[in-house]
Amino acid sequence: MNKSFKNYISEIIRVFIGAAAFVLLIWVNCNFFTAGTVIGFALFGGTVLLCIFWKPFCRLLKRIWSKIGGKIALCVVGVFAAVCAGFCAFFSVQMAVYAEKPLEEPSAVIVLGCQVRGETPSLMLARRCDAAFEVLEEFPEAVCVVSGGQGHGEDISEAEAMRRYLVDKGVSEERILLEDKSTSTKENLEFSAEILKTHGIEKVIIATNEFHQYRAEIYARQNKLTAGHHSNRTPRHNLLNYWVREWAALMKQLIVDS
Repeated sequence: MNKSFKNYISEIIRVFIGAAAFVLLIWVNCNFFTAGTVIGFALFGGTVLLCIFWKPFCRLLKRIWSKIGGKIALCVVGVFAAVCAGFCAFFSVQMAVYAEKPLEEPSAVIVLGCQVRGETPSLMLARRCDAAFEVLEEFPEAVCVVSGGQGHGEDISEAEAMRRYLVDKGVSEERILLEDKSTSTKENLEFSAEILKTHGIEKVIIATNEFHQYRAEIYARQNKLTAGHHSNRTPRHNLLNYWVREWAALMKQLIVDS
């Protein structure tokens, strides 16, 4: 294979990667501002710039590599990048696996909290409640734990907003248990497990977004709950942003909670 042909192939690959990264850059910004926006902008924007300025970048690497300190630094950066990429790939597989996981005869469904605007559930929270409602319809003997405290800009707790939403859809108030103190996914599952244990319940379905289910599964195991998963579907234009954001949340969970 001659040198000109190799250069031609490498140019095609670089253009393809750059174009794909540009599409992902636009996609990850199709949302309101989250951690996923920042991470996605840095990751995909950096890839686009790298493809555009590939030759100057290679010359810079050669200059850095020519010094022993530069070799060490590049090796450290390379290993770190490879480890992060490996974890993100692993997380993505697990997030896909746990997006929907049936459970035979659950005794309860836990709805994980999300933003409330005043007293109105956000679209994402309403969809989580819709997913829980589907479970409650299928298993009429199951109870429902609505889990979420009151955050900034919320006039009522997320749990209370969910309770009202489900009652309006026809769920009996007697089937709904409020957990209105939690402020995180970890606390959602921890505090909900405490409530369910007083009722002798260990088999539950978790209702949340598909990208969120794997992290919920980890906390469910820590609290000795046998969990199935039923997800509401995140709008496609928002999915990449939340997916990338979840990588960061799982990485934080791995470091902080391990």
